[in-house]
Amino acid sequence: MRLLPALLAAALVLAVAGCSGDGDEQAPPPGRALATSRELTPTAHLFGDVVQARLDVIVDRDKLDPDRVSAVLDFLPYRIQGGIARTREDFSHFSRLRWEATLRCITIACVPSRLQSVLGGQEGRGERRTYRFKSARVLYDGEDTTTAKSLRQVFWPPLDAISRLSPDEAQIPSYASLGPGGEFRATLAPVDGPSYRVPAWFLAAALLAAAAALLALPVTLVVRELRRRRPQPETEERLSPLEQALRRVEHVRDHGGAEEQREALEALAFELDGDGRASRVRALAWRPGAPQAEETTALVAELRRADGLPA
Repeated sequence: MRLLPALLAAALVLAVAGCSGDGDEQAPPPGRALATSRELTPTAHLFGDVVQARLDVIVDRDKLDPDRVSAVLDFLPYRIQGGIARTREDFSHFSRLRWEATLRCITIACVPSRLQSVLGGQEGRGERRTYRFKSARVLYDGEDTTTAKSLRQVFWPPLDAISRLSPDEAQIPSYASLGPGGEFRATLAPVDGPSYRVPAWFLAAALLAAAAALLALPVTLVVRELRRRRPQPETEERLSPLEQALRRVEHVRDHGGAEEQREALEALAFELDGDGRASRVRALAWRPGAPQAEETTALVAELRRADGLPA
């Protein structure tokens, strides 16, 4: 009679599992509040390759609140790329919580430890390294949200990192003996193309504009200094009133009519008022006939000599 209840409970669990969507979910055993599973894909990889880590926790919602279940994951020395993704899927009265992370390690801590050189038994470069990550901890937050109860520890399978260097003797080039390490052959995956946060042409234009702006101030100061040191043009010689009158007489003598010559001679006489020569100039200006060019020239030359003016 005791066997019948056990068989009924097992049938109920199988029925719930059979109605659970894609069939991947595995309900906790009878009397348990949760079940866990974990996976590393792949479990062996070449140095620098990515590894997918997945932790699944099946929770009985009648006994535990899925929103208060959390997981603490530690994959050092591997680094998590892009954070940890947490998803939830409900089926029957169970919930599947899944944590997924992409792992990668390209530091010296992940270089495989040993590889026998094909040139002899001496130690060469690393061939393989096995990692055992810290166990994942499944926690349940308390009512006051300041304490958390540990529900389970989940142990990860071992992860092997394998060197990309091959000791295949057939692949060793003839110059391998030129130096240590020449016997190894690299089989690196293609490197992704470069990406830029700012287009190269825009960055170049911005740098050129910044350089031009920096040069603006010193160029302005240099131009200002050159202008300050430039010799000033000589000012036009300031002529005395007598010299101006003499030049006017000479100009109208060659280019003016009789009336203009009289006016120019009268202006010259005005400058000579108080001097006995003024009467001679007025006599030449107001003679009955037009002033003669020869007489005007001789009078101007005499006045220049008397006053020490250049001819």
